Formats: sequence, C-alpha cells, structure tokens
Amino acid sequence: MRWRNGEHGYGVVTKVLHWSTVALLLAQLAVGYVMDDKADVPDVDCDPPGEDRSGGDTSDAEEQRLDELEDRCEQAQDVREEDAEDAVGTAWADLWSGDLPGDLAGDPAGGLTLPGWHVLLGLAIVAIGIVRVVWRRTTTLPPWDPRLTRTDRKVLHRAEQTLLAMLFVVPATGIALVVGSSDLVPLHIAAHLCFYAALAVHVGVVVRRRVVGRML
Repeated sequence: MRWRNGEHGYGVVTKVLHWSTVALLLAQLAVGYVMDDKADVPDVDCDPPGEDRSGGDTSDAEEQRLDELEDRCEQAQDVREEDAEDAVGTAWADLWSGDLPGDLAGDPAGGLTLPGWHVLLGLAIVAIGIVRVVWRRTTTLPPWDPRLTRTDRKVLHRAEQTLLAMLFVVPATGIALVVGSSDLVPLHIAAHLCFYAALAVHVGVVVRRRVVGRML
C-alpha cells in the first residue's frame, strides 16, 4: 500500500480524496433535492395558563404578567416564522453565530436540520477541494492507462479540470445566494449543468475504457 502516486498507479491519499469527494457530493445532492428551503413552523398557542380567568377574576398585576407572557410568546413565534422563510439562510447565520455546530450535539428542537446539513456539506466540499488542489500540486500523477487513447486523455483532463473547478463554483454561488445575491441564480444553475456534463463525460470515458479499477 503506497501513499503517493507513482508508476504503480494512484496512491492511497489520492484514492481517499477522490471517493470522499464522491461521497460528499452524493450526500449534498440528496440533501439539496429533498430539503425544503422554507421550514414549516408549528402553530403555538400563546395564551398563558390562567388567561381564561382574566377580566375580573385576576388582579391588575396578574393581568399585566399574563399580557407580558403572551407578548413574548407572540414575538418569539414571529421570529421563528421569519427565520422559516429562508431555512438555508438561517442555518448559514446560525453557523457563524455558533449555534449550528451546537446543534450537532443535539438540541431540543430535534437536531440539525436538512438546511443545516446542506450548509455544512457545502463547506466540506470546498474544504476537500482545497485539499485536493494542494495535494495535486505536491504529488505527481501516475502514467496514463494504456487503454486510454490520446483523445480520451484530453477529454478526461478537461473534464477533471471542470469538475475540480465546480467544487468551488457551485458552493460559492450557493453561499452568495444565501447572503442575498439573487442575481447569481443563473450562474448557480449553469454551474450545476457544467458539473453534470463534466461528470457524465468523466464517468462515460472511464467506464467505456474499463479503467475504473485504477481508483479502487
């Protein structure tokens, strides 16, 4: 078992980075297409206990206390409804405020939400993309498989460059959308299309030439 690439083929580090990227992308796509970016907020009855006795059976001080409890409950419900309008944006804000990592340890609301996972997976994809670029700069690639033609090699090289670039472009444009740059929606969609096209080309060549085993 060799850690670096060489005449023998791909090393352990390259293989781990490759399949970790695949796993993160599959998880991110699954979460992204299943989640609802607008969370459902349950209705909360803000009438405090004892409210039904107000209007003669309670003192002025008790009336004021009940009104304050009801006002605080309604304000909290308004905040929850506003946050639910952009669940991904809320998860992003929670991350930077320190609330989102705390959810990983469990919270009374039921743990980390799908938008929260969407944010964390996106950042993880960017992180592994950076690691892959650094590793690529510090280690050589193995020789091309003899089953690949010159055209195959050119196509794979361009496809891999595109896939690596999309590891940054797709999350970056997604983050930009979360923080309010809605003008980047076309770019975000175009980045997805480029990713899928490059992925189809990459998989098509390696399967057709039966070279998938080099990365296993």
